[in-house]
Amino acid sequence: MAIKLYGLPMSTCTNRVIICLHEKEVGFEFVPVNLFGGEHKQPTFTAKNEDGDLTLFESRAITAYVAEKFKDTGSDLIRYGNPNEAALVKVWSEVESQQFNPAISPIVYQFFVAPLYGSSADQAVIDANVEKLGKVLDVYEAKLSSTKYLAGDFYSLADLHHLPYTHYFMKTPWASLINSRPHVKAWWEDISSRPAYKKVSEAMTFVSNQLYLTHTLSLYMAIKLYGLPRSTATCCVLTCLHEKEVEFEFVPVNLSAGEHKQPSFTTKNPFGQIPVLEDGDVALFESRAITAYVAEKFEGTGYDLLRHGNLNEAALVKVWIEVESQQFNPPISQIIHQFFLAPLYGKSTDQAVIDANVEKLGKVLDVYEAKLSCTKYLAGDFYSLADLHHLPHTHYFMKTPWASIINGRPHVKAWWEDISSRPSFKKVAEAMTAG
Repeated sequence: MAIKLYGLPMSTCTNRVIICLHEKEVGFEFVPVNLFGGEHKQPTFTAKNEDGDLTLFESRAITAYVAEKFKDTGSDLIRYGNPNEAALVKVWSEVESQQFNPAISPIVYQFFVAPLYGSSADQAVIDANVEKLGKVLDVYEAKLSSTKYLAGDFYSLADLHHLPYTHYFMKTPWASLINSRPHVKAWWEDISSRPAYKKVSEAMTFVSNQLYLTHTLSLYMAIKLYGLPRSTATCCVLTCLHEKEVEFEFVPVNLSAGEHKQPSFTTKNPFGQIPVLEDGDVALFESRAITAYVAEKFEGTGYDLLRHGNLNEAALVKVWIEVESQQFNPPISQIIHQFFLAPLYGKSTDQAVIDANVEKLGKVLDVYEAKLSCTKYLAGDFYSLADLHHLPHTHYFMKTPWASIINGRPHVKAWWEDISSRPSFKKVAEAMTAG
């Protein structure tokens, strides 16, 4: 399953983790927690904060976990493989935690947060901590005169941890503490220009000297998939999302009521067809285009359906995706339509159409039988998007009187039994009905 991050978008600690997840190119589901409604004090939340092998709290512990677990994706934030540099990252991570954070956090709290609770900013607290922060920044200025980043000439978790509080601090009257120190200023401009940080900071604004976050959940919330559970095209995308361990929200579309022809839907797909996938501002239609997008975007999670990193294997996946689309799908979809769908619309099954397409499908499966006698799956000895695309239509086909053209070909039969037994498809198949 995809990582879930529970938090508050305006929270510096939450944003520290979000930036890290973006740096490591990790897909995640953001679950907003209503602090004002007391959700963080409910047993369902405190249970997460107290225990659980896969439940972590404390933002710096979480970022360290993410940086270590996903060390092979995104930016190397912990200098994995270099003990000396890794040690310096830990040193400066501690400096941020023990020296920088205790000084800057009271300033941000007094200036932005206290007024939200109806309290006046305590200027004495601000003044005392501005002085403390200045002394810390003097040390930073000296360090950054000799290295580009805090732990060395490389960006690391030590730098990242400074981003959320400094973002808010730079909107206060005391931003000159940063801007008046040329090396600190250059460092801040560098780290705050990183795409991972921009994804977070662009959603944050201030109104009337109070912290206000535009709740741009498109940056954090799960993907939305609009479709129908029994639709083969929808099921193809659902299976892919499960294979890639991507969290998503499924939005059923009532075709009988014509929801797919309403302007609210045709703005997503002008052809008025399902499925449609929304990912932030991106709206995609055509199931094979969607699965390719999901498999590419979430390269680092779940099963590698595109064979990233191997040009030859990736090319073979594309070949067999085309075979499914151009050779396999046309005959099998006609059989499914005539046998299952035509009667639903009050029409008689056209046996001549079925017979013609059973013959066509048999010829395609002869090619499959020969291919699968040499390799376990269509593109090679690895499961891929090419195999996955066959699942929904074949699932229905195996419930027809012509299933023998699968079962009568031993290698095709073994392949079908293999791919249809995958947990990702079983989740989908359980919800599929033929009528």
